[in-house]
Amino acid sequence: MSTDPQRPLSAWRFDGTLRAYQADALDRVDVDAGEPLHLVAPPGAGKTLLGLLLAMRRGGRAVVFAPTTAIRAQWVSAARGLAPDSAAVSDDPETPAVLTALTYQAISVVDSADPFAGLARRRWLDELEADARTPDGAARWLDALASSNPPAHRRGIRSRSRALRRSLARHDAEALMASLHPHARELIDRLVDAGVETVILDECHHLLDHWALVVAALLARLRAAGRAPLVIGLTATLPSPDDADEYDNYVSLLGDVDLEVPVPAVVREGDLAPYRDLVHVVAPTAEEQAFLGAHAEALQVALHTTFSVGEGRDFLLRALQPPEAPAATLDPPSAGTPAHTAAETPSGPLAPPPAAAPDDSDAEAAAIDRRLALAFAADFAGAEAAAAMLALTAPGHPVVARMPAVARRAPSTDETVRLIGRYALEHVLPDPSREPDWQRLKRLLADFGYALTDRGVRRSRDAIDTVLSSSLAKDRGACDVLARERAELGTRLRALVVTDFVTHGNTHGGLLGSAGAVRTFSVVITDAATQGLRAVLVTSSTVRIAAVDADVLLPVLSAELGVEATTAPCDDDPAALEVRGIAGAGIVRAAARLLASGAVDVVVGTRGLFGEGWDCPAVNTLIDLTAVATASATQQLRGRTLRLDPAWPEKVAHNWTITAMLPPSSSLQAQPDAARLTRKHARLWGLDVDRPTEVVRGIGAALGAERRGALDAVREKTVGASLAPLSGLDAVPPRAQTRAEWRVGTPYVDREEAASVIERPRGAPTFSTSVVAARALGSSLGAAVALVVLGLGAAVLLPHPVGSPVAALVALCGAVAAVPFGRACVRTRRQVNDAPETLRRIAGVVWDALVAAGRVAPVPDRPIVETEPLEGARVRARIRVPSAPVPAQRTLAAALEELTAPIRSPRFVLEIDRGAGPFLVRAVLGRAGRGRARTFVAVPAEIGRRRDDAVRFAALWRTQVGPAALREVSGVEHLALMSEARRSGGFSEAARSVMRWD
Repeated sequence: MSTDPQRPLSAWRFDGTLRAYQADALDRVDVDAGEPLHLVAPPGAGKTLLGLLLAMRRGGRAVVFAPTTAIRAQWVSAARGLAPDSAAVSDDPETPAVLTALTYQAISVVDSADPFAGLARRRWLDELEADARTPDGAARWLDALASSNPPAHRRGIRSRSRALRRSLARHDAEALMASLHPHARELIDRLVDAGVETVILDECHHLLDHWALVVAALLARLRAAGRAPLVIGLTATLPSPDDADEYDNYVSLLGDVDLEVPVPAVVREGDLAPYRDLVHVVAPTAEEQAFLGAHAEALQVALHTTFSVGEGRDFLLRALQPPEAPAATLDPPSAGTPAHTAAETPSGPLAPPPAAAPDDSDAEAAAIDRRLALAFAADFAGAEAAAAMLALTAPGHPVVARMPAVARRAPSTDETVRLIGRYALEHVLPDPSREPDWQRLKRLLADFGYALTDRGVRRSRDAIDTVLSSSLAKDRGACDVLARERAELGTRLRALVVTDFVTHGNTHGGLLGSAGAVRTFSVVITDAATQGLRAVLVTSSTVRIAAVDADVLLPVLSAELGVEATTAPCDDDPAALEVRGIAGAGIVRAAARLLASGAVDVVVGTRGLFGEGWDCPAVNTLIDLTAVATASATQQLRGRTLRLDPAWPEKVAHNWTITAMLPPSSSLQAQPDAARLTRKHARLWGLDVDRPTEVVRGIGAALGAERRGALDAVREKTVGASLAPLSGLDAVPPRAQTRAEWRVGTPYVDREEAASVIERPRGAPTFSTSVVAARALGSSLGAAVALVVLGLGAAVLLPHPVGSPVAALVALCGAVAAVPFGRACVRTRRQVNDAPETLRRIAGVVWDALVAAGRVAPVPDRPIVETEPLEGARVRARIRVPSAPVPAQRTLAAALEELTAPIRSPRFVLEIDRGAGPFLVRAVLGRAGRGRARTFVAVPAEIGRRRDDAVRFAALWRTQVGPAALREVSGVEHLALMSEARRSGGFSEAARSVMRWD
C-alpha cells in the first residue's frame, strides 16, 4: 500500500481493541477543526495510545513533548508498536522523524526569571509611541522609570507579561522567536523543516512559562509556513485557576477542556483498579509539641513588642485616628442607602457612645469618635486589627477608652502579621535610612514563617507547618498503617511510601532529626510494627537496604541491574546499609520489578522520582507523607496504585494520607496539616464513606460525617474533643467490600453533578434561634385566642339565628383574628417540621440573587432539595439545580456553604427572623423576662460585592423565607454587631459542597 508523503502517520496501524471511553473520545473530537484538543484522563487510562491515534487520524508528522525521560521512552515504545518501521520514531532532537518524542527540558529560552519580559517591554514601548512619543523618547522614559522607581517599572512589566500570557497563541512568529535562546530557535527550525503538523503536549500541566513560550513560537512558525498545526494537550489533571500564570498558559495554548475521562469511569470499565482513600491522624511527639509552644510564645512577644512603643505605636494611632477632612467636603450618606442597611443598628448595647457635652474634654472625645468612625469606614478589617493591638499594648490610652468594649481584645496572629506588613511597607520601606529596620523585620518574620516583600507579608512555611508536616509521628503512623495492611494482605502487600525530600532542610530547629525519606526509611526498618517487612530506600542520590536484609536483597539487586552491588555502613543509621554503584534511573525502574516479584515489600522514595510517570502495577498501598496539596500532584501520586495487576486480578488499592494534628489541649490555634488534608482531597474522586453507592469528589470520600465532625471539633477545640476518633486504622472496610461497592463492569452514566449538602438532626429547626420558640408559642396562643373567640361567639350567637347580621359580624372578627396566628403556625411548622421547604426557599433566594447579580445564567429549573435518612436520627439534604451547568452548580454550592458557615469578615450580614411573630407573642415573651437571641448569616461574597445586589438579596429573603434586616459592616459602631454575628450559631448545621459522579 502506498503512503501519502504528506500524511505518513496515516499508514500506521492499531490492531487492538479500544476501551469504551477511548472510542468515545475518537468519535467526539475533530482533528481537522483547526482548534486545539484538550483531553483530561487519569494515569492508566491510555492517554498515550489516545494521543497517537489522534495523530494518526490527522496523518501529518508529529512531535511529542513529555515531562520526563521515562515518559518519553513510553511514547517511543508505544509509537514503534504502531509504526511500520522503527526508524519512523526518533527521540533525538538533532534528527526528527515521522514522530519525534522530546522532553520539555530539551528546549530552553533566555536566562530570565520572566521570559515574557522582553515582549512586555516591547509592548510598553509601542504604547508610549502610540501616545505621540518618539521611539528614543519612549526608551529613555522607560529606562529612567526603571532606575528611579523600580517597583513601578516591575509592576508595569508584570501586568503586560500577564496580558501576553493570555494571548500567547496569537503572537506572530517573529516576535516570539526573538525572545528565544538560539538553541530553541534551532530546534524549531529543524521541526518546521521536518514537516511537523501535529504537536502533542503530554502532561501539559507542566507547561511552565518558558516551555509554553517555545511551544507558542513553534506553532507560530508552523502557521507562518502555511500549515494548520493540530495541538493535542493530554493531562491527568487540570491546573488550578489560583496559579494564574499556569492557568493562562492553558487557556492560551489549549483552550477549554474538550473531553475529560473521570477516574470512576475508568474503574467502572475495569481498566483501573478499584480503590479507597483513607486517612490516619496522629499527634506530634511531646518534644515537637513543647518546641511549638515555646515558638508560638516567642512569635507573639516579638511582634507585639514592635507596636508597644515609638514608631510602632504611632502607626497604630495613625491607623485609628486619620486626619479629618473639612466638614464641607465630607461625603453625605448615600441617597440610595436603604433604611434596612447599616442604619438599622438598634439602640441599646450595640449603639455608639452618646453624644458628648460641649466642653474641652468632651470635644476631644467626640473628635476621637469621629476619627475612629473614619478609620473603620475606610478599612474595617485593618482598623479592627489596629484597635485590638492598641488595646493589648496600651490599654490605658485615650483612644482605647473610646473604643467599644468588644474591640478591647488581643489580636489574632493573622491580624498581627497584617499590621506588621502594612507598617513595614508604609513607614519603613519608603525611607532609605531605615534599611536596617526593614532587614530586621524581614529576618524576624522569616524566622516565624512569613516572607516580607514589597507587596506585603506572605505566609510561607512556618515552624508549626514544618513540624507538623514533617513530624516524626507521621513516620511512626506509616509503620502502623503498613502493619495494618500486612495483616490484611499478608505476602501480597506491595507498598510505596512517598515523602517530599531526601532530607529536610529544616531552619526552624523543631525537627528531631532530619525529616524526609532517609528518616522514614530508618523508622520503617527499626519499628516493631514493621518487623519482617523488606524495604528499600530509593532516592536520586542514594539506595539503602536494611542490614538484616543484605543477604537476600543484595544478590537480587545485582541480578536486576547486571552489576556487582556492594554496600557500606551508614554513619547516620547503624541498622541500614548504603548500596553503592546503582543509583539513578536504573534503580528506579528496578524498584518496580522488585516489588512485582515480591523480593521487596516496601519502597520508600521521594515524590520527584515516584510521584509521576513511575509505572508499577503491583503497588496496592500508597502512604502519602508529602506536604503537596495541588490537584495535579495529588492525582498523579494516587495514580501510582491504580493500574491493574496481572498477578492479582482482584486488586483493590488503598491510598493513605497521614496527617498530624495538635491535640485540643494545645494552646496553638493553627492546624495546617488538617487544612492540607482537605485541599489534598478537593479534586479526588472516591466512594462516599457514608453512602458508598455514590461516587463523590472531596473529603467525603476519605472521612465520614462522624470523623469529619471529630476533625472539626479538634480544630475548634470543642469541649470533649479528642484525636482518638481520627485514627484510621479501625475504619477500613475489607477490600472485597470496596470492590463490590465500585460495581466494576456495570453500566453507568458519565456525568458530574455539583450540590450543596447539609447533614442535620432530624426534626431540628433550620435556624438555632428563640424565634422558633416564639412562633411555637404564637401557635399555642393562636389556638387559645381562637377558642376564646369561638366561646365568645357562641355566647353572643346563642340568642341570634345563623345568618343574622350579628352572627356574620362575629364570624368575620374570628376570621380576622385567626389570620396572623395561622400564618405564625405555618411558619413554625416550616421551621421545625418542614426544614427541606425552608432550605429550598433559601436556595431559591441565593440562586435568584446570583442570577440577578450576573454570577450565573438563568435556567428553567429551580433549586430542589432531596432528603434521605442517616444513622443516628440524622438526615441529609442535597440541594441542586438539575438543569444548571456544573460551574453554575458549583457557584450555588459555594454560596450556600459561605452563607451557612461561621461568619468571618463579610461586607454585609443578614439578621434573620428579625421582628418575627405577632405583637401579642412578643409582648408575652417580654413580660416573661425572656430575651430574644439574634441570628446572623453572611451575605455570600458573590452577592455582596455590590450594595444593590445585597439589597435585592435581603428583599428576596424577606419575601421567600421570612423577616430579615440587612447590615453593612463598615464602621466602628458595627464592631459589637460583628462580634455578635461571629458568635451566632446560624444554621443548625453547615453546608458543604459536593461533586457527585454516576
